[in-house]
Amino acid sequence: MPNPIFDFLEVVAEELSAEESRVITRDDLVARDEESPLLEELKRETRAGNAENAIQLAVEELKRHFKAKGAKLPFDYDPTTGRFTATDRDFLAFVKDMSSIRSIGTRSRDFECGVAKQLCRRATGSVHRVGHPRDKKKKKAQFNRYLRKLGFDQPVSLGKEKDGGFDILWMLPVGTIPHRPIVSVQCKNGEFNMAEADKSVAAGKRSFGQNHRLQPSVHVPCVLFNDYLHPQRITQKAVEFIPLGLTDLASLDRLVTLEFI
Repeated sequence: MPNPIFDFLEVVAEELSAEESRVITRDDLVARDEESPLLEELKRETRAGNAENAIQLAVEELKRHFKAKGAKLPFDYDPTTGRFTATDRDFLAFVKDMSSIRSIGTRSRDFECGVAKQLCRRATGSVHRVGHPRDKKKKKAQFNRYLRKLGFDQPVSLGKEKDGGFDILWMLPVGTIPHRPIVSVQCKNGEFNMAEADKSVAAGKRSFGQNHRLQPSVHVPCVLFNDYLHPQRITQKAVEFIPLGLTDLASLDRLVTLEFI
């Protein structure tokens, strides 16, 4: 990952997986790696003069990042003692688990299942992990019958297709099937790659055409990477899908906000 601040987040997630609260200082980071390139990268990224300031500035940047996602930083930090305390152990465990399988091709299914479970902690409605391989509905006919219950009036899996390009389908809690909006989440167990994302949505878009009662505008395609996305990381050009990263699955700070203008 290009940004050391998120490497630092993964270090914190790993450390707090063993203890709910612990002191993490420059010495702890150096103990993990004698050359400690992460500290040097953090100092460059935050423009800090020393390691202690770099850690504090990294925490502040992470706090802003999570706030932009509508979420709360999953840990507290006391700069006077260097103590980190987990406030959302589920999310920190999710980060630790997903980072440990990043880019391992044989663990793509585990990534999808981990994302589906974490999505349930943030979303409302219903979440359906339908990607291949499946524990149930393994046969093509079973898979197609299952999707008919979600509003697909024509078979989705045809020929050699195993899942029609679908990984996770999130049914929003508004409308009535078959007129109910669907978010399709395609999972990529690797770092952000726009070309890969472009390719991954094509099959899903064709499969969504098998739901003839919903217009394309009611289908929201997303591609979720085992990575962290922020404005400097993604293109500013228009895209045909919503790019997502792990922190897009962080627990919401509040369920909804309301403003009158």
